[in-house]
Amino acid sequence: MIRLSASAVITAQLLAACGDSSSGSSSSSAVKIGTPEDPIEQPLFDDNPAIESDLQPEDGPLKIFNWADYLWPRVINDFSEEFGVEVELTTFYNMEEATRKLRTGDLNFDVFFPTAEVLPKFVAGKLLQPLNHDYLPNLSGNVWEELQDPYFDVGSRYTVPYTVYQTGIGWRTDIVDADIESMDNPWDVFWDPSYDGQVGLYDDFRETVGVGLYRSDINNINTGRQADLDKARDALMELADLVNVRYTIDGAYAGMPESKFGLHHAWSGDVVGAQYYFPKGEDASVLRWMWPPKSEASTAGGYVSNDSLAITRDGENPVLAHMFINYLLDSKVALKNFGWLGYQPPLESIDPAQLVSEGYVPENLSSAIIAKEDFGLGQVPVQLPPNVERMWLDTWSQVQSG
Repeated sequence: MIRLSASAVITAQLLAACGDSSSGSSSSSAVKIGTPEDPIEQPLFDDNPAIESDLQPEDGPLKIFNWADYLWPRVINDFSEEFGVEVELTTFYNMEEATRKLRTGDLNFDVFFPTAEVLPKFVAGKLLQPLNHDYLPNLSGNVWEELQDPYFDVGSRYTVPYTVYQTGIGWRTDIVDADIESMDNPWDVFWDPSYDGQVGLYDDFRETVGVGLYRSDINNINTGRQADLDKARDALMELADLVNVRYTIDGAYAGMPESKFGLHHAWSGDVVGAQYYFPKGEDASVLRWMWPPKSEASTAGGYVSNDSLAITRDGENPVLAHMFINYLLDSKVALKNFGWLGYQPPLESIDPAQLVSEGYVPENLSSAIIAKEDFGLGQVPVQLPPNVERMWLDTWSQVQSG
């Protein structure tokens, strides 16, 4: 999957449309931010209702708006053939672009793939419509119970889970010989001058400022303390001279297979998918991945979260959109998609212990398999309040310009 950092434009665009009214109002609501400790039910609006039950699907075409490389084209084709509708896919590379296109209304989309931490803004800005669960039997039938009622959208009013992921450390054993799993703080490996020219971090302000926090032994990755962010900034700014760090969008899944990087900040799904990017004849078993919260030698943190599926407010095919989301939550369809994508769907029918034996994940990357209990081990990034998000963006800007 390809992601880029969201910019301050998202905050300005969405919050400009958000007032202070409460749920049930016909005007926009203030942003409702939930946390794992304090879950929140997103507001409903009189002028933005869910569709009625028992409606016939529209004729299409169904229009999907998704991250690049985040859905197997064959799954789209299979849905198109099974239901006799045309499907159009448009991709985006960052949430700024996605927000702009949804806000202008110049292009209408039906199905959208938001991240958990930006969902509150999209709800408050009325860019999404509430879901009608009558069309989504696979939500209650197949999805992990813990994610049917997520902290950021209690009751799954606007979203259903698509994939789960962790952010950890990926490397090639033929380039990196450090015993990363035994380190007190595995994130320190990015500061090892032995790997000058081999180090990559994501071009994502939440993820990479988070690495700076972890390096500084700060596990609060939703911090609003300027002192914490200053420590993260200073740590990250050391990397330019120390290891000639490069910030990338595809270094983990495409750069490491080509030996452009020996060590990369990595989403679990990117590393699982990286095995398919190795040049023909080269050995993908050199890949390794670890998530620090699972290390017995470390108390360092690591991100864990899920991405979601939603329906846009202005979509012209809401029934068809519900059908497509329900289709993606089908166990067989989700497993097929996982085999191509590398990002794990949180379905009860998928036994993490069997993903290696059934060939979906190679043995050398078994550490990238996610279990339900992992959500209690790592840190979950949540939507930051506007003033705190500005602090993070300022920190990231200083890192990039430094």
